[in-house]
Formats: sequence, structure tokens, C-alpha cells
Amino acid sequence: MTTSSYPLADNLKDAYRVCDVVPLKDLALEQYYVDLSGTRKNNAISAISQILEDQQAEDFCTILFTGHRGGGKSTELNHIQKQWEADYKVMYVDIEVDADPNDFEYTEIYLLAIKWIEFELRKEGLKFDAQLFKNFEDWFKEVIEETEESVEKSVSMQGELTLQSEIPFVPPFLAKLLVKLLAQIKGSDKRKRVIRQTLTQDISRLKFDINLLLNDGLKKWRRKFPNCKGFLIVFDGLDKCPSAVAEKLFIDNAKFLKSLECTVVYTAPISVVYSPKNASNFFENFHVIPMINIYNYDPSIGNVELEYNQNGLDAVASLIEKRLQVDAIFESRNELLELAKYSGGHVRQVMQLVRGAIQHARTNRRSKVNLEDVNYSINQLQFTFERLIPTEHYPVLVQIYLSKDAPRDEMGQLMLFNISVFEYNGRSRWNYPNPVVIRSRLFQRALEDYRAKNP
Repeated sequence: MTTSSYPLADNLKDAYRVCDVVPLKDLALEQYYVDLSGTRKNNAISAISQILEDQQAEDFCTILFTGHRGGGKSTELNHIQKQWEADYKVMYVDIEVDADPNDFEYTEIYLLAIKWIEFELRKEGLKFDAQLFKNFEDWFKEVIEETEESVEKSVSMQGELTLQSEIPFVPPFLAKLLVKLLAQIKGSDKRKRVIRQTLTQDISRLKFDINLLLNDGLKKWRRKFPNCKGFLIVFDGLDKCPSAVAEKLFIDNAKFLKSLECTVVYTAPISVVYSPKNASNFFENFHVIPMINIYNYDPSIGNVELEYNQNGLDAVASLIEKRLQVDAIFESRNELLELAKYSGGHVRQVMQLVRGAIQHARTNRRSKVNLEDVNYSINQLQFTFERLIPTEHYPVLVQIYLSKDAPRDEMGQLMLFNISVFEYNGRSRWNYPNPVVIRSRLFQRALEDYRAKNP
């Protein structure tokens, strides 16, 4: 491995490693990133970049970025971060580090925002206005009923990113308290309820004081970095919130998410935009990243049996070809294209299928992946979906297969969330079941039953 690039994997062990499903960042982002906007038939990434480009210094907005889990949102956000770090102070916040996406409320957004802004200022040797900060800290201390002593006893300095000792200023009490509160919210149901209830009782004060600090912090930041337009906080990982949690967060409490006076990008599960409450009523800037379009579908014809689109399949294959030598890993490119077909155009799914095929080949002491390995990997993913999909979903999945449209109800949202159904763009927006689900005998049986009743 060189210092400037990763070599293409030429053996199964290395190929398995480089096809990891983690989002791309740093050197891997530079080398492995593929612009998929053309084959997604969607300009969500360009639209977000255009918003950031058009904003004037100290302007701000709230952007909702949604799509299927594992569809490539985090990689695209990392790409946006790299693209705009010269114009914005970008803070990338992985929700799963400090919180639990399965049980998340807007109050945690406020805590995370002020935690990271304070941390970034302190890294640059900057401080909030002393009186503003003291007023907020004193109020916060009183409301939460914590003291310097109680916080010191429960917060370990070691390993806490925002309390690192090499940062110029000693961490203030508030920084330590935020670390403690976020840990309690993530780990204790009882304490979580108390903290949330306490903060929501005076949410107006919390919001007002945080925005005072955000504005003050930006002034200090721009004084040191005059070319910076403002703060850009990316909250990633919220697309893992279950539909009920996400709907409460992004629709019922949207006004609180939009009230931070800095530019914010929130990831959200695609189920949110299928809510009957209509997400566009709450977020002017919401952008959906659909699947890579691997099918030829013409809504004016209403074709049921879809043929594959070669450009889409090649785009999926290119994600793998950026990482490994195809002729060294597969018996032929046909094996890779077969896996691309059963990925449905889903980025993580193609990585899972490729890794599964490689692992099976290695287990059987083969030097290359063959069709048997490919079929084994597809079968294993199919079995995974057969285990998780409720029996009552199959007749609805058949309807989606025929109509190319997911229902706007709880079942439809769940199917989108658990990626048994995908969204595609093209001449229109449309849905289609995950191809490994279509392959399932349970789906085929439901399709046969439908056709028997509707000859």
C-alpha cells in the first residue's frame, strides 16, 4: 500500500477487506468514490451543493437528506463535507456515537449542537462571550440540578473526544455536563425521561440561549477565519430511526429541528417522506437519494416484468471495480453483473453480496469467485429477508411489484425502512421490491395466488 493510494485488490482476502460496507472517507473517499447521480436519475447531491454555494456569509438553512439505509448517504455527505470545508466550518456528527437512533428526540440535537460548537471553538483557542456563556451555564446547571462535584465524579476525562487535554482551554463545566447528560440519555431509560422532561419544560429558553451562543461563536470564528461562511452541522445516522421515532422527530417536532441558527443537514429514513403528514409541509429543502436505477421502466407502458438497464448495472459494478481487479477475483465479469442485478442498485447490498460470494469461495478453497459462490451469497441474503418479512406483507409486496407504487401507510413505511422495497427515479418516481425478495418462494407463491384470483 502506498501513501497516495490503495492498490486494487488482486486476491480474495484483500478483496473481502476492501469491499467493506462502511461509508467512504479520507483517502478511501478520494479513490473509491463514484458519482452515481446520472444512474440514480436524481440531482439531490448537486441540489444541496447549490444551496450551500448560494448562501451568503452568516446565512443559514435546514436541509433534510433522506434515502434508504445503506444507500450511500453517508458517503455522499462525506463528499459534501470535503467539498465545502473551505467555505464552512463543517461538523460531522455521527448520532450513534453519542445517542441511540432507536430512541431519539429533538432535545438531543440541541445538546449535540452546543457540545460540538464549543469543542470546535476550544480547539482553535476561541471562547464564547464570557457573560453569555456564564448565564447559560448557570441556568443549565440549575435546571438539570448538577454541581461541579457531581459531574466530576461521573465524567471520565480519558477517551472523551470533547474533553481532550491537548485542546488549548480547560474544558468548561458545561462541556463535561453535556458529556454526562448524553451518556445518561443513551444508557438509562429513567434518567433519559427526566432529562427530556426537564429540558422540554423550558425549551424556549434552551433554544434562545443556544442560538445566542451560536451567533456569538460564529462571530468569533469569522474574526479568525474571515472567508468562512458559517457553521455547517451534519447530523448523520438519523436515517436509522424507526418510522415512529422519525415521524415524531422530523414532522411533529420539525419546528425545533429548524430553529438552530446555523446550517444543518439531517439524514432521515425514506419512510418520513411517505408519511401522510407530508414532509414538504415542514421542510422546504428535502432531498431524496434513490437507488441506482438498474431497470428499464416506462410508466406510460406500465410494464410488469422489468428488463435490466446496462448502464445501471455497470454503475453498480463500478463500485466494485474501483476496489479490486475483477479478472483476478471473479471467473468473469458476468458473476459481478449477476450480483449487481440482485443488489437492486443498493450500495450496501452489493457490498454484502460481493463479500458473501468471496467468503464462500474462500471457504471452498477457490482462488476466484464462480457462479456457485454468487448463488450462495444471493441465497443467504434472500433467506435473511424471508426471516424478517411478516407473512402479511407478501400480498402487498406483490401489489407494489405490479403497480410500482408503495402504500402511504404504516406497512408501506416499514417496507421502505427495512429495504424490502426500494425507491427509484427516472421519468417518474416509482417503487419496486428488493430483487432478493422477488426471488423468494414466499413472494412467488403470493404472486401465483394473485394471478390465480385475477386471471
